[in-house]
Amino acid sequence: TLISEVSAIALGAWIVRRNLRRVGGHWHMGGVINAERLARMVRVNGDIFIRSMCLQAAFVIVISIGARMGDLALAANAVLLNFHIFSSYTMDAFANAAEALTGEAVGARNREQFRKAVKASSLWALIFSALFSLFYLAVGPLLIDLLTSIDTVRVAAREYLPWMVVLPLFSVWSFQLDGIFIGSTWTREMRNGMAMSLLVFGAALFLLVPALENHGLWLSFCLFMVARALTLGAVYPRLERAVGQ
Repeated sequence: TLISEVSAIALGAWIVRRNLRRVGGHWHMGGVINAERLARMVRVNGDIFIRSMCLQAAFVIVISIGARMGDLALAANAVLLNFHIFSSYTMDAFANAAEALTGEAVGARNREQFRKAVKASSLWALIFSALFSLFYLAVGPLLIDLLTSIDTVRVAAREYLPWMVVLPLFSVWSFQLDGIFIGSTWTREMRNGMAMSLLVFGAALFLLVPALENHGLWLSFCLFMVARALTLGAVYPRLERAVGQ
């Protein structure tokens, strides 16, 4: 990972240097070192960092509670988390597209362009999330068998597979809204929504896990994704109205 990060920096620096030579001109450090813009960048990245820590906390909690249920539940959940991670890569791609497109529209102060970007990226994200649900429904047991050769883990993972079938349809909205809010640099609202969603997740775990055990854990995780979407969805109309003002 360290080698890849350093290589990416070196490649990026080389590309920038080559293009700057072609453009010509001179550095104006007063424009580069802009205290106000740098402070805003730090605030935005700070919000994203807090949001990401909350998201990672949710994954750690899922693993931790699964471990307390025993080795079998822990192993089954580890297998099933691969389903979510796999689909997340695709949904993240559409969220990244939403970041770029909505950011361009916000910069141009074009509300109609913003709406079109949101609709187009969200439509394709929804289509692919439905395809993932159908894919997991059709070949989920086969994927489980490919991920583990332990029969007891296979049986346990199959019991909880329905949660992986519905999870893409629950989580796609939170991915998309994250992308839209990051692209619009409304990261404070995203940070606050994630914090509230984590509290909802904790309350759901407290109420559902004792009664439903591992099913309660996965239901709580689905509710966490729904809460992320609802908290951002409640703010979205205000964000849309602000574009172009």
